[in-house]
Amino acid sequence: MPARRRIHEPPEPSGARLVEPPIVPGPGTGSIEALVDNNRLLRSALDLRIGDMRLHELVAATRREVLMVAAEYTGHYRDVTRPADMADWISRPLIAGGHQPELFHPGVWLKNAVLDAYARQVGGTAINLVIDSDRCGRAAIDVPVGTPADARLEPVPFDAQAPEMAWEERPILDQACLESFGERASALLAPLVPDAILRRFWPLVVDRARESHRLGLAIAQARHIVEERFGLETLELPVGELVKLPTVMVFTGWLLAHCHALHEAYNAALASHRRARRVRGRGRPMPDLAVRHDAAGEWIEVPWWLWSKEDPRRRRVYASTAPGALALSDMETVRVELPIAPDTSPSKWIDALSRMEEHGIRLRPRALVTTLIARLLFADVFVHGIGGAAYDTLTDDIVRRLVGSDPPRHALVSGTLRLPLEGVFPGFDTADPRADLAAVNRTLRDIAYHPEKHLPDVGDLPGEAQRLVAAKRHWIETVPTPALARRRCQEIRAANGQLAASLIAEVRSLAARAPVLAASVKAQGVLGARTHPWCFFSEKTLRSFLLLENG
Repeated sequence: MPARRRIHEPPEPSGARLVEPPIVPGPGTGSIEALVDNNRLLRSALDLRIGDMRLHELVAATRREVLMVAAEYTGHYRDVTRPADMADWISRPLIAGGHQPELFHPGVWLKNAVLDAYARQVGGTAINLVIDSDRCGRAAIDVPVGTPADARLEPVPFDAQAPEMAWEERPILDQACLESFGERASALLAPLVPDAILRRFWPLVVDRARESHRLGLAIAQARHIVEERFGLETLELPVGELVKLPTVMVFTGWLLAHCHALHEAYNAALASHRRARRVRGRGRPMPDLAVRHDAAGEWIEVPWWLWSKEDPRRRRVYASTAPGALALSDMETVRVELPIAPDTSPSKWIDALSRMEEHGIRLRPRALVTTLIARLLFADVFVHGIGGAAYDTLTDDIVRRLVGSDPPRHALVSGTLRLPLEGVFPGFDTADPRADLAAVNRTLRDIAYHPEKHLPDVGDLPGEAQRLVAAKRHWIETVPTPALARRRCQEIRAANGQLAASLIAEVRSLAARAPVLAASVKAQGVLGARTHPWCFFSEKTLRSFLLLENG
């Protein structure tokens, strides 16, 4: 069994980065070149036949399709230079990553800068997958407002709310709301960050919305245009386009043809993960794939999402097998029969999956299958954040159980950037209201249980106070026999109460400070969070954080 991997945490200081392997390698740190070489060896060791092709043949064909379609997609909204020698382009290292098309925080955006840096270092190509198969939640961003004493998050919508659906299907419902968001959010943010890049970035979102007519693509393409202005040379490709590639359909068909083995490997990997980390909840880190029954027989859950153009809610997918065929259903309204089985031709897999797309039925991989496709079929290195890296240990285990060999390994990137508020609120970076609140609560507790510590020396106390201190000491030193235990406790409590009564002014002062400090703790959590969107920062701050300070 492979060694248990270290669990990473996001770096704490603002401006800190976690990049493994590092862009500039040091002694014993490893390098992206070594990781690429090692991953190519690992992939070559995967003795796997997918349909009528060996894995290495499918990989070469997939890399060609991915590069061509990613260049075509990216070329619709920014300049793309395609190498003249296609064979050389395919053979060069391909570094990939991915994230949802949302306004993520700078620590996530750092991955895209590292993709570019890795690709430059190995003379390859960087591709970012736009995970538009993920759920689009609320169409609003929380803007921090207020001071370190009373800060709060003010929700600012950038579109009207819509029923839950994948980003791929999410249209723009309120064009006026979208167009005004940049100014509205920037005005709220200005007291904290007057030069946020948001004001210049959002018009790009509005412009791309007119072309793409999809909320997620407008945000992702506008962000990618900003990256081009920063000098990053990456391609992008939505998952909704990736899964339509014939080679990816072949791999999807192969996985579905072996859905029972995939179902078992997936659940076994989850069980192993929970045992290794002593996780008790059956829903963590994600639920097992289920088994259901109806009049037609047994249905096993497979790790994809299913929806239709008429009903864009993402639903879980269940499969039922028969000789030479496979049925997929959401167990609600959609059921399709596909000629997918281990002994049918891959050309039939492609035709069947293509017909689903033509009829408006979407079959999209869940997170683990998405990275499995990327890591096995085209990426020499896949770059994860901390969360993705933790979950993708499950992908490693699934691959081992399915094919008996290790998959290519991934890189890890994370970072922390907090709003630069020291200039607005002097002392903000060094203030620690949480520690102050803890000290107040400790003092209040200490007064309740050890009031004599907060009084003058015993010799300076009034006679009654001296008597109470002496009585308390006497009862503390008394052995708590069964006959005396109850009285001993009562006498100590009585002494504490009477002694604390003389400290009532101090208690009231501390009690009055506690809610003020609690409000400051909450405000500091709002203002100092690492999760504020990247567009809330200035261009200069972002360039420095993304390792682009020298242009």
